[in-house]
Amino acid sequence: MRCAEENDRRTDAVAAVVRDGRASFARMCAPLCVLLCASLALLSPGPVAAVNDAPPPGETADAVSAATFDISDVRSLRFNETEDFYYERFRSRSQSTEPPRPGDFRVAFEEVGTDIAYRQSVGPLLEALERAFPERRVHLTSIPSRDFVREVTRERIPFVIATAGTMVSLMMAEGAVPLAVRENERDAPAGVKTEPVAGGLLIARADRADITDIASLSGKRVALESVVSFGPWQRLQGRLLDEGFDPNNFFSSVFWRPHDMPEVVNAVMHGHADAGLLSSCVFETLVEDGLIDSTALKTVGEYPSAPGSCRTSTVKFPDWTIGYMPSVGNDELRRFAAVVFGVPPSAGYRWGLRVDLSGVQNLMRALHYGPYEYLDEQTFWGTVKRYRNVLLAAAAVFLVLLLHWLRANHLVRIKTQALREALAARDRMEAEAKVTRERLSAIERVGLLSQMSSMFAHELKQPLASITNYIGGLKLWNKMRQTTPEDRAMAEEALAAAGDEARRAALIVERVRGYAKSQFSPLKPVDWTKALRRAAAIVEHHDTKRVPILFAAGEFFAVAEEDDRPAMVMGDTVELELLALNLIRNAGHAAYSQRSGFVNISLTREDGRLVLRVTDNGPKLSEEAFARLTGYGESVKRDGLGIGLSICRGIVDRHGGTLRFLQQPTEGICAEVTIDGLERFEAQSEANGIKTIKDIEVGETHAREAAHAPKEES
Repeated sequence: MRCAEENDRRTDAVAAVVRDGRASFARMCAPLCVLLCASLALLSPGPVAAVNDAPPPGETADAVSAATFDISDVRSLRFNETEDFYYERFRSRSQSTEPPRPGDFRVAFEEVGTDIAYRQSVGPLLEALERAFPERRVHLTSIPSRDFVREVTRERIPFVIATAGTMVSLMMAEGAVPLAVRENERDAPAGVKTEPVAGGLLIARADRADITDIASLSGKRVALESVVSFGPWQRLQGRLLDEGFDPNNFFSSVFWRPHDMPEVVNAVMHGHADAGLLSSCVFETLVEDGLIDSTALKTVGEYPSAPGSCRTSTVKFPDWTIGYMPSVGNDELRRFAAVVFGVPPSAGYRWGLRVDLSGVQNLMRALHYGPYEYLDEQTFWGTVKRYRNVLLAAAAVFLVLLLHWLRANHLVRIKTQALREALAARDRMEAEAKVTRERLSAIERVGLLSQMSSMFAHELKQPLASITNYIGGLKLWNKMRQTTPEDRAMAEEALAAAGDEARRAALIVERVRGYAKSQFSPLKPVDWTKALRRAAAIVEHHDTKRVPILFAAGEFFAVAEEDDRPAMVMGDTVELELLALNLIRNAGHAAYSQRSGFVNISLTREDGRLVLRVTDNGPKLSEEAFARLTGYGESVKRDGLGIGLSICRGIVDRHGGTLRFLQQPTEGICAEVTIDGLERFEAQSEANGIKTIKDIEVGETHAREAAHAPKEES
């Protein structure tokens, strides 16, 4: 089946050449005629012609005519590989201001971003021209690929050295005639019919088991040599077309690198690209020179090849070509052709005369490349693609104008409507504002009473339960009639504890009544260290879900409680105890389900502020539960009322602090409370003109005296 497809492809190529007409046939036969001319010149050398010989009027360019110059120097051209030919002088000469003289050889060379072909084949050819004809000079003009056809036409340069694709473009644009093609001795050994030698080889790492053939490269990344003319990338696209793939969407991305080695090979070896595309014979040269390990790389989609020839993953096409313009005279063409075909091989390359560019032309037509780009314009999407920048610019301008018009009309309507309603709404808004302020004040009072009532019920439950337990214990003790001193001491301790809890409950009741009446006791200097110790002791003695409570030794907490250092803040002792009690109790309940649950308490000073952190190692909360914890909602505990943290937030706000919760990476929650230290509070009070601690104490003394005065009078 593949053989049949190949035959069909070759038949189509031949048919395309026939359709091109007799001119293309003449171009294909011209190199053979030139070689015959050079052979006749070698057998029958004649007198040396004048430098400015030209064909007589009416004579057409005929490469078969007998040579009119002595070609003995050409036949004896031999080069010493150790001799330096200074090929760069040809390029520097092209930049000089000295114009070419009549009879000089003017050659245009296509610049593709690399000097490999120039040093391998072009330089030796130019050197041979100067050696064969010392009375003539060689002027080389290097032209980038994108400007080659235009500049050759403008400068009227007679001889060109270009890639096969550029030569096809020059043939179609200016009627150029191909003269010779570069051959590789590796692919064309002696006695074997020469074939096209330029192709491309796909390589991948040997350990990539997922890359086996061309189809397995779909969606992969490929690195290839950065070229600006017809080369391995176009040849690979031709194979993708032959196998039914879309070359424009086959690879996920294409990485352009400036050289085959080392950029393309390094990209493959380091995993930056899944596969790499090398030019013909590069892989074999790298292996022979020991620059790469052949066992670390493998070829992909390789075609069967003759022994000793370069491996390839694409159909081979002609390599660099030499051509001439139709205006070249016969004698000048014979001189140039004799040297071209007489130059000995250099770096394994030689110039041959079998120039068949029909395959290149067919591939360029299939890819809509070069002179066939106009085929894209014959379709709707091709036209859109070609003029997409203009169309996008026009669409953007139209869209901007349309949006501006719509926006202007919309703004006019909005402002007109707003102006109509402004006068009518002004009186209504003034009346509603008064009602809204009164309603908001009432709602705030009701909400505050509701919150304080909930706090009262929440906080009074635990002390009253403790009192009940103590009383029950005393009843049992009385039944047992224990009369020893130890029993009496235990009874005294229990009664004292019951009294403490009763007094604590009374303080809470009074505080709730003060909240309801909007009467808050003034803040006083409080030792936060002692308040935290008392709250932890209450939890350890009375909470049923107890876990170890650890205090982190530092600036305030010591290993022994009697060695603690005071952490002074402006606050209320009972409220700070309630705050710590709720946080420690919630942390203990969260860690109670763990086998080694604990609660850690730390108190530090940061920038003049005291930071309390209560951390537990309870189970990690879900996002929904953590959102309820940090917000205002129902409790995350199964038996909670959801008001404990509300109480904590109210206390923190009253003390001018902040409360936040942090979820630990693996387990547990950290509750962090930050309150200004006493020194920072006094400094801010003095700066803002607020009463200091001393002023507050004096004011409280006067208030107490005023409160007792009526009683004394009565």
